[in-house]
Amino acid sequence: MTLCFEDSIVAVATPPGEGGIGILRLSGPQAPAALAQIWRGTRPVSQFQSHRLYRGDLVAPDSGEKIDTALVVRMRAPQSYTGEEVVEIHAHGGTLLLNRLLEILLASGLRPAEPGEFTRRAFLNGKLDLLQAEAVGELIHAKSEAALRNARAQLEGRLSGQIERMRRRAIALLAKVEAAIDFPEEDLEIIAAPETDAVIAELAAEFHDWLEKFQFGRLLREGVRLALVGRPNVGKSSLLNRLLNEERAIVHHEAGTTRDIVEGTVEWEGIRFQLFDTAGIRDGAQAVEQEGIRRSHHAAAQADLILWVLDASAPLQAEDEKIARDLQGRVLVVANKLDLCPEAAPLWDPPRLVKGVGQSMVSAKNGAGLKELKTQILRCIGLETLQGCAYAFLNNARHRQALEQGLAGLQRARETLRERRPWECLAADLREAVQALEALLGKVSSEHILDEIFSTFCVGK
Repeated sequence: MTLCFEDSIVAVATPPGEGGIGILRLSGPQAPAALAQIWRGTRPVSQFQSHRLYRGDLVAPDSGEKIDTALVVRMRAPQSYTGEEVVEIHAHGGTLLLNRLLEILLASGLRPAEPGEFTRRAFLNGKLDLLQAEAVGELIHAKSEAALRNARAQLEGRLSGQIERMRRRAIALLAKVEAAIDFPEEDLEIIAAPETDAVIAELAAEFHDWLEKFQFGRLLREGVRLALVGRPNVGKSSLLNRLLNEERAIVHHEAGTTRDIVEGTVEWEGIRFQLFDTAGIRDGAQAVEQEGIRRSHHAAAQADLILWVLDASAPLQAEDEKIARDLQGRVLVVANKLDLCPEAAPLWDPPRLVKGVGQSMVSAKNGAGLKELKTQILRCIGLETLQGCAYAFLNNARHRQALEQGLAGLQRARETLRERRPWECLAADLREAVQALEALLGKVSSEHILDEIFSTFCVGK
């Protein structure tokens, strides 16, 4: 998308619909003049102090008809969100009222803002780097307290600061290598120096650490997917209802009650979880139930963690053995119906079925063991260490691609050192790592990448 950033834009910045307040946001050199055409107050727009609210009437410029009484604020460039002249009109939140004001402002020469264009202008004017600009969208779309904290840390520049420090170290090393290329008569021993390899190894370790933590960022952003699987009548639906603290799934003693995926969302320790109650897996099911079982397998394959629910009060059955052979990915064994076990222990030994998994004992009927189950789930996902920490994780596909590119460049750089290839090869490898870090910060970015990022924003942001 080709946009002109020398013109002025306007958009409704509040969600559509009726409300107490509706905000129109203007940005660009013509924003103050556009406001002046409709403003009738004790002080002209040209004399507004920056970042101060003024109360006055808004009128139709052709007829002088009063449209509303509003609060307006002018934020003078460059001390504004976009770095340009910015005006905000805080009017009453009626849809017709806001549309009337919007039409008048568009007629004055402003154009409608594209999705995310205000934040895009902030990025292009150096008010935010690309990681911070992305954080604005993350902040708006956050679905849990943990996602909100991570977005806030990203917007405050915690990620940017760490990435920038890595970039400077990589550039400093690249500068030494390029100096050796440009001034060979100085006999600079860059390639042979052990400290050079040590610096590259440190940078590579940091890239690797970011990639290791990427999964945490993704889980905070998208939520953790939990699939409850098992044969019929082991209490999956009862457990789902207990975990969600609501009656979401139908519970009945008849096998095959759940024939489709039943899902719900809940937040534990600030982290969003999506729970999927699947159809009981068994042989000999009818066609409709078989389709539910097929979907159960698909849900399990897509899950971040499988809760394999078993009946603790009954011996294991052949269907349990078959499910165990088919399970893939992370599995947590949940021994349900503990209230029916006289010794408060299951009548079987799960490790003989599945190796290296956790186990939790619960009663979906009375809630016993539920707290311990939640702790086990957090542990299996690796999120128990995040409680109370300062979040700052990279979390989307663009980030991952840049990290993988940078790490690959540094790994090649170490090979270049070991094999004593030409210095130009080492410089090219290091340059790839620098470019990856600069791509994260948005110091180098193509138009289509910016279009993709900002198209997910709302129009008024």
